[in-house]
Amino acid sequence: MYISPDLLLWHALPDGADVVRAFFNADRTRRILIYRRKDGTFSYTDQALRFDEYEQSYYWLGKDNELSFYDREESVLRDISRLLEGMTEYCEQEV
Repeated sequence: MYISPDLLLWHALPDGADVVRAFFNADRTRRILIYRRKDGTFSYTDQALRFDEYEQSYYWLGKDNELSFYDREESVLRDISRLLEGMTEYCEQEV
């Protein structure tokens, strides 16, 4: 069964953080989110979609990089450019 990671897009971020960019692999089971904290600094999280057999639910698991602080979104993109290879940026569609 396939579940759209878009439904879970905004979960699992530090308190008060806003996603500024989201990238997914082709089958949408891995994502990299670039986010801005309340203090204006940026960071990213690299996560994979997992299924919990016991709970019968999907969740994101991965590296949060809570101790990485970037002053600009462009700095994050430059540092993680290799991680983004083969990934596509997610864009919300306005209705």
